[in-house]
Amino acid sequence: MLRAVLRTVLGWILGLFFRRIEISGTDRVPRQGPVIFAINHPNGLVDGLLLLTFAPRPVSFLAKAPLFDLPLIGWIIRRLDTIPVYRRQDQADLSQNRVTFDRARDLLHRGGTIAIAPEGASHSDPSLRPIKTGAARIALGSTLGSPVAIVPVGLFYTDKATFRSAAHITFSDPVLVTPAPVDAQGEPPPALVDEVTARLELALADAVVQADRQEALTLAKRTERLLAAATDPGSRTIEEARATQRLLLDGYRTMKSAAPGPLDQMIRRIDRLEAAFHSANLDPGHPTPATPSAADLFRAAGWLIFRVGIFLPLALPGLVLHYPAYWTIGRLATRYAGTHDDILATAKILGAILLFPLTWIGVGLMAGLRGGILWGTAALVVAPLAGYAGLKLVERFDHFLTGTRAIGLHLARPEQVRQLTTERDRLRVDLVALGRALHIIP
Repeated sequence: MLRAVLRTVLGWILGLFFRRIEISGTDRVPRQGPVIFAINHPNGLVDGLLLLTFAPRPVSFLAKAPLFDLPLIGWIIRRLDTIPVYRRQDQADLSQNRVTFDRARDLLHRGGTIAIAPEGASHSDPSLRPIKTGAARIALGSTLGSPVAIVPVGLFYTDKATFRSAAHITFSDPVLVTPAPVDAQGEPPPALVDEVTARLELALADAVVQADRQEALTLAKRTERLLAAATDPGSRTIEEARATQRLLLDGYRTMKSAAPGPLDQMIRRIDRLEAAFHSANLDPGHPTPATPSAADLFRAAGWLIFRVGIFLPLALPGLVLHYPAYWTIGRLATRYAGTHDDILATAKILGAILLFPLTWIGVGLMAGLRGGILWGTAALVVAPLAGYAGLKLVERFDHFLTGTRAIGLHLARPEQVRQLTTERDRLRVDLVALGRALHIIP
């Protein structure tokens, strides 16, 4: 019951924080039998929440022991069969991990699933950290009569710490592990542990987007946005964005060693194109209309006015009501996270879970004191709906302004916009041709 309620509530919360969440590869997850989900770990508690909510099977977690001491979080994870992991950096007694492994293997014996982050900690590095041996040791030492499936799970975020960004979850082909005899301490042969860990590392690397340097990863994201705008971004999925970034990074690595001169020229070209879009007050990642007219502008404005007229009575109070909590959450989360942006989204979500309901309760109490219990109940119900209406209105208005700037510039300076869009289209064509020449694109 608790798990079902949590999945529903978390699905709603995550659906608010992320504008889009896409899942692929669920058919690769065995429907029965023991499974270990091995996830990359770039985004704090959000990684686990996504897996808990959207995995095709109920999941129990291996989580660092200090989480069990946190109020509310500790209570929840205990009731989800979460198993504590004792780490050296937490000054914990590492000998207790023997019990951790025993509990994990017992859960697998019951045909359950567990999730583990084999990197050992959340981080913002551009590439995976060295994979620890825990998943391999649990699978090899399970003493089951059939193989254990370790399913690599790649988590991809368009901008992991930003409200209303997007996320993608990839379930990859399982790494099948045949259990092996264990020694007196319950440990499988070290050589087999190293072999399974190496296989898992390769499989997980194939499920994520990573680079040797942060600059390369940032460049791939910027370039992917340019390419998306040169095609049809309305139909583009997050999975396609992820795949494009991987191809761009493959090309970057190949050119950096084989053709550094042409690579530098391409980077300068991308920099100049982005700068030209920004100087024209245009978003380089937003499509520009091919044949706009003044009628397009009036039509868009009329549609916005129509929507505003319908939603403003609910949306405007929602914006006013929720902005103080929104502002406070952003400031407190930034201060708490500091330079660790891998926990910024976690802090924002936890802050929202606390402050927004307090806001709704406060509004309900004030309405109840003034108008009675009926008005108080109505205010308590309407307050979150008003907040959602305000959020959607802001998004629609932002989209309208972005499109209006493009149409307005197209009408005022059509030649400049034509040159920018032509150069963006040409960049896409040249990058595709380059990928084929490097045998990165078939």
